[in-house]
Amino acid sequence: MPRLLLLSALLLAAFLRLWQLSDLPPGFYHDEAYNGLDALSLVQGKTFPQFYEGWELYAQDAHGDNPPTPARFPTFFEGNYGREPLHIYLMALSIWLFGPTPFAVRLVPALAGVLAVFTTYLAAREMVNGQWSMVNGQSSMPLLAAFFMAILLPAIHFSRFGLRMMPFVVVETLVVYFFWRGVNGAQENRQCRCATALPLSIVNRQLIPFVLAGLFLGLGVYVYAAGRVLPLLFALFVPLWFWRDKEARWLWPQVAMMAVVSFLTALPLLIYFARYPYFFSFRMAYVANKGKGVVEGRPLLTWLLNVGRVIGGLFWQGETHLRHNLPGRPFLDPIQAILFLLGLVYILRQKFNLRALFLLLWLIVMLLPSILSGDAPHFGRMSGALPAIAIILAIGLTKLVQLLTSRLPVHHSPFTIHHSPFIILLLLSASLFFTIRDYFILYANHPQLATDFYLPDWELGQYAAAQPPDAALYFTPTQEEMATIYFALADPERLRSYSGGQGLIPAGDEGKTAVYLLHPAAAQALAELQAFFPTGFVAETRPNFLAFHVPASAPRLLVENETAVSFADAILLRGWSLEQTPDALTVTLAWQAQTPLAADYTAFVHLLDETGEVAAQLDRPPAGYPTSDWRVGEIIQDTYRVPLPPDLLPGRYTVQTGFYRWPELVRLGETAVLITLPLP
Repeated sequence: MPRLLLLSALLLAAFLRLWQLSDLPPGFYHDEAYNGLDALSLVQGKTFPQFYEGWELYAQDAHGDNPPTPARFPTFFEGNYGREPLHIYLMALSIWLFGPTPFAVRLVPALAGVLAVFTTYLAAREMVNGQWSMVNGQSSMPLLAAFFMAILLPAIHFSRFGLRMMPFVVVETLVVYFFWRGVNGAQENRQCRCATALPLSIVNRQLIPFVLAGLFLGLGVYVYAAGRVLPLLFALFVPLWFWRDKEARWLWPQVAMMAVVSFLTALPLLIYFARYPYFFSFRMAYVANKGKGVVEGRPLLTWLLNVGRVIGGLFWQGETHLRHNLPGRPFLDPIQAILFLLGLVYILRQKFNLRALFLLLWLIVMLLPSILSGDAPHFGRMSGALPAIAIILAIGLTKLVQLLTSRLPVHHSPFTIHHSPFIILLLLSASLFFTIRDYFILYANHPQLATDFYLPDWELGQYAAAQPPDAALYFTPTQEEMATIYFALADPERLRSYSGGQGLIPAGDEGKTAVYLLHPAAAQALAELQAFFPTGFVAETRPNFLAFHVPASAPRLLVENETAVSFADAILLRGWSLEQTPDALTVTLAWQAQTPLAADYTAFVHLLDETGEVAAQLDRPPAGYPTSDWRVGEIIQDTYRVPLPPDLLPGRYTVQTGFYRWPELVRLGETAVLITLPLP
């Protein structure tokens, strides 16, 4: 019967996590898409570090004079503020099996969420193990913990979200499971005094569980930043345990082995952090100093206030961020809140029960990531507390049933021990109702949900992915976060973004189709494209973007003078036009990249007098489309308006152009002379 009930909990968890996984939440949020991009890069055999978005200039600060070592299989993924690697490797496996889709990325946390139900059951079972005085609730409590883990709304939501919280929950529960399995096995051996007779049993029941606990404890730092605080649980508990229970001190070699294995497991990542300390503290400092709850310059006050916010988030005022929660919905529903308080009161009354103390410390330690955040209560950073909360809920329900069936006089109470399953089923069903209503109805139908999960970007990326493989794809205006679009394309290199409406036209490759994807507000960019490509047409108009198609036959060079001047065999000047007015020279330049450009160069147009001195000039990077983004072979046309000084003397002047790298002022090849003309 217990196995059948556990299977029921797992099937319920699987349904709640896998049903419509690709479409709920709708779209594909930036952070999960970025994880997917790194996983896809692993599958495609790329070298790391990889940075996909222009805002990630922090990489320059991170490395400074210590350049990164290129790696095929990195220990740490540096993009998007830096992320632990294990979940990305699992996502790479999923993408290899199912292709680059939201389902493949979300499948990893979804399966981890199901597995967490089972590992929570294991952890709860070993913590009880007949040594925790709970009257007749010892056998049912682990099963109830599994059911609560299956239906807790945050556990469901973060199992359907392509982030790394739920894989960490699996790891932390395995740490707890193996630790208590080792303790229980050692105590049983000591009680039966058979250690000397069964040396193999000693190895299996005392040493191996502690080794595995250490292995998973060290593995936690590869999953989620919260894994860095998990060792604090044992650093607090073990000294109290040895102090309160003198007979347990003989287990110090096993506990020491657990610590050593944990350290050795984490060592590769620790070495990485020692080499690049920036990434050890960068993300933690970022989340600690960002949010509405931050008291500027007073972190201790911020954390103290966050304690109240986190407690409030559990019971009455939940996180308001739509991507993490139905805004304002507490972490616990009303039934769970009552049961949690009952369980917590019971634990606090167990003054001399070290297992109760361990559970309480587990809860507190795993709430610290949210308490130390600037935007507490952050339900994602509270996810490490999910197993402890589920176990406390199970204890609360167990004690409530005991109260109803045992402590009230039988002839005055409608409840008997035979009614216990019905009471449990009723309360679990009511809690499940709240979860289904709040997540699959209210949250799923929230009018802002699609926008918050970047559905417009996902649809744009899918449209781009459907274009012919040889079509040049452009997106305007530029935006900070492009990961969702890039992942939909399954190839970040296919799409180039530029700031349209500034006079520059990335015209694509001669003889190939070009597709320009524009936000509806980019009216000036569309007008420029229509003027440059008279044969182009708007092929698709949607609420969030429109698509301007240019046929392969459309000319790409719209200049009066064609040339073939090369700047260091990197950029080719294909042609130019010049328009002269009394107060300015307007020079239109058509360039073509000859090789991939790693640097962003500044272009210049100089007007030189007969002595070679600069009489007028305009120096600026290509408007809204840096050279490091140029594709080999594509034509780029830009216009430079050079103001003429009012005191310009009559004479013959030379117009020249070229590129240099700022701020070093190093020229890219030689200067190209365009024309010598009389002025004024």
